[in-house]
Amino acid sequence: MMFRQNSGELLPETGSNYDSRWWALIYDQWNEAGGRSEQHERELHFYREHLQDTRGAILEAACGTGSIMLPLLLNGFDIFGFDASITMLDVLSRKAAGLGLSDIDSRITQQDLVDFSYDHPFEAVLIPASSIMMLSTQQNQITCLRRVHDCLQPGGRLLLNFYIPSYTEDLLLHQDAQPAEEEFGKFDHPETGRPIEVSHTKICDLTMQTETYTWIFRYDGETVQVPMQARWIHKEEFQLLLRLGGFDHWELYGSYDGKPYVGSEHMGDTYWMVTK
Repeated sequence: MMFRQNSGELLPETGSNYDSRWWALIYDQWNEAGGRSEQHERELHFYREHLQDTRGAILEAACGTGSIMLPLLLNGFDIFGFDASITMLDVLSRKAAGLGLSDIDSRITQQDLVDFSYDHPFEAVLIPASSIMMLSTQQNQITCLRRVHDCLQPGGRLLLNFYIPSYTEDLLLHQDAQPAEEEFGKFDHPETGRPIEVSHTKICDLTMQTETYTWIFRYDGETVQVPMQARWIHKEEFQLLLRLGGFDHWELYGSYDGKPYVGSEHMGDTYWMVTK
């Protein structure tokens, strides 16, 4: 599948969540070299370590710009990926070409987390970087897990990670119906070099377990707002969602290097290895 190239200039916004072309312009600067880079390295370590004995095909769901997929391809894994954002896949395709990965277009497709399908099974499916939280209803999260179960071969594994937010340090602080704008960062347009300033507002719904953002991108005198909604999942709830998705066996870690998960008042990372 061929993916069109971006023009370099920002176009009127039509997407939401990470589907927005604005995120494609800044995502790698944030995720690989900026404020999220240490978390990205921890995630990559987790997936590399738990895939060491994998010899069959691997699927990365919500592969984005290839921050996990491309290093694993370079490590020799037979990995495929999909994402809902064509602009993210554009970036992935260009990065792959720069790395000499000539078959990338046969490995990536535009699909989303609730209705993806393949005609061959996988030994492992990955959902990194809290991507399952971008499904903002419990039913969609269950549907995604059922899709994963269908895609896995017997004995295959789902590997994923997501965070559990802190009530005292995050959720209870974002209850205002007219939230204040919070600075996120300044990034360089990858082609013009001119700055893209990013901020956001955030409202947390304690009943529906949702975080509703308005991301604000400012570039060359233009201001664009991009909506985003995520749904957090508690540890005990996710175990029930796994059962509803068809799974019975899993291991939970509280860190990328296998430490036990211990709940606390602070934001916590969860890393899961789920077996079909």
